[in-house]
Amino acid sequence: MQGIEHRLIVRDCIEQLNGNMTELSMFFYTHLFRLHPPLQDVFNGGAPMLNRKFNNMLATLKNIKHLEKIAAALTSMAERHLAYHAEMAHFPVFKTSLLLALHDVLGASFSAKQEAAWSRVFDEVSAIMIAVFEQHPTALKSEVSLPVQHDNHLLHDIGGEANVRAVHQRFYDMIYDDDFLGRFFHHRAKHLLVKKQTEFMVAAFGGINHYRGEPPAFVHMHMFITQEMSDIRDIYLRNAILAEGLDESICQRWLAIDRSFHASIEKTSEDECVMRCWGQQPTVVKKPTDYSSPIVH
Repeated sequence: MQGIEHRLIVRDCIEQLNGNMTELSMFFYTHLFRLHPPLQDVFNGGAPMLNRKFNNMLATLKNIKHLEKIAAALTSMAERHLAYHAEMAHFPVFKTSLLLALHDVLGASFSAKQEAAWSRVFDEVSAIMIAVFEQHPTALKSEVSLPVQHDNHLLHDIGGEANVRAVHQRFYDMIYDDDFLGRFFHHRAKHLLVKKQTEFMVAAFGGINHYRGEPPAFVHMHMFITQEMSDIRDIYLRNAILAEGLDESICQRWLAIDRSFHASIEKTSEDECVMRCWGQQPTVVKKPTDYSSPIVH
């Protein structure tokens, strides 16, 4: 490509994607966290926050025709990513995730010429941001408290994946029988939830990552989940862990990891729900008037 042709292709592509930004964002973070799970520590907010970060990035790229004019904005973006514990080694996986997401959303219409243009633009933008990283190799590394936790020895201490699955089977048996939280799940196959939750947590516990689903923020982005619901869920999970014969110390380590994902799915109002498609309504369940919370065993 000659001159700034590649930048114009990217700008035009972003204009065409305008109505699919939420879908593109979802695919991007899904690939990002699948390819490099620790990046969930860097991007740990709920779906609205993640979408906002992604949209801000694309909004900056819309002005890519005159790269020199947005250099200051890219420098500021790099400094923010330093504060979030991003590293220079993350840029290749960012690029791969973005290109995969574009393929997911645009399908066969995403041409080789467009892919080459996006690749070149990403490299140009990355060069500016990497220059900032090189000047601050350790800057701001201790300024952010990361809510997402990992315990690389927990899977071994639990006794392996089979025990994790047994806990989740017992846990979802309880949830499905609950008159309140069960309303979220009655239309979904329980065995698939057990499978996905087990794969997700096995990776967080230090096992091999076989999880191919979306990040928690996007799985639950259309669901109005409150802190009260999370607290009730905690009780069921705790009871399931102990009922499977695991001790209190294992229970606390498990709950600490599980709770680290709460911030990405809890909401304070229905307005924070993000819809997957036009016309979709938030998934909201009402607590029965005669509801009794579960008892901690």
